[in-house]
Amino acid sequence: MEKKMKNSIQKNSQIKLFTLTLFLITFLVQTKIVAQNLEMKKNSQFESRVHTDSNNEQTVRDRFWLFAVPANSDYPHIKRRSVMTPAEGACYLDIPNIIMVQAGKDNGEQAYGKFESPLSQYMVALRPLKRVVWSVVGSAGFYSPEETREILKIAETSSNFYGIMLDDFFTGNKEGQRAKLSIEEFTDIHKQLKQINKNYKVLATVYNDQLDLPLDDYFKMIDVVTFWTMNFDDLENMGSNMKKLKSVAPHAKIMLGCYFIDYGKNKGVPVPLMKKQCETGLRWIREGKIDGMIFLANTTMDIGLESVEWTRNWIKEVGDTPIPGKHSPDDRGGF
Repeated sequence: MEKKMKNSIQKNSQIKLFTLTLFLITFLVQTKIVAQNLEMKKNSQFESRVHTDSNNEQTVRDRFWLFAVPANSDYPHIKRRSVMTPAEGACYLDIPNIIMVQAGKDNGEQAYGKFESPLSQYMVALRPLKRVVWSVVGSAGFYSPEETREILKIAETSSNFYGIMLDDFFTGNKEGQRAKLSIEEFTDIHKQLKQINKNYKVLATVYNDQLDLPLDDYFKMIDVVTFWTMNFDDLENMGSNMKKLKSVAPHAKIMLGCYFIDYGKNKGVPVPLMKKQCETGLRWIREGKIDGMIFLANTTMDIGLESVEWTRNWIKEVGDTPIPGKHSPDDRGGF
């Protein structure tokens, strides 16, 4: 009898152990499934956050960007000290988007200001902003493979990361080295970026005197062209130049670059010309001809330029203007 009881107790213990083991296995499997679902949901939400389609934006302010560089890095060009940081510049203009552009080395800018590693630390001050772009090719064509790797890491973790910038990217040559990166190098970076998030954008600087260059192979991988007129006498040709740009990069969105300072003359852009740039850009945004406007730069915003103060007040006046309904490519009309 005692032996039977012992066998019964042992059998019951084995059943309980088996039941407990089965319960634990089931619990772990279910936990893993839930975790995977949460991760998939998180990734989906992340991708949704980083892809901000311009058609979903509500106001003109959403289309404004600051072209930002390290504080005081413009000193070699303007010979005036600036202490304004990129985040302070975006706050001062009250605009939600920023392009972080590394200072040039060959032109002496890095001696006065440089974004230092780890670059991810700069993202803390940029968390309140809607969209952040980082340059993999910076001022004067500066390129660092190490910094590019850091930026791609930022792209994996930052919810307001929007894309990469190629500043001073094209050399002006029709043959030989046409850009700071070979087409193979650019293709590799482009591939890595799109593997992280297919909706991330590639932005590139194009000047009005570069519209006749053979760059079709590069333009095919550029999502947004930021268009700049260096010589202010050429602002009279903004419309025809924009039309020409659209013909050489038909698939790309366009953002109009606006300088606060005439670097050639080392003086602020006259207010009438600043007004022309801004009002023309605003009209083109409303008409769906361009995607946005970029103001350059934080290093020229605390040195007493009238062009800066006029623009700041203008943004206050027009920033909350609603964006009209969606424009299709067919109803954009001519410039």
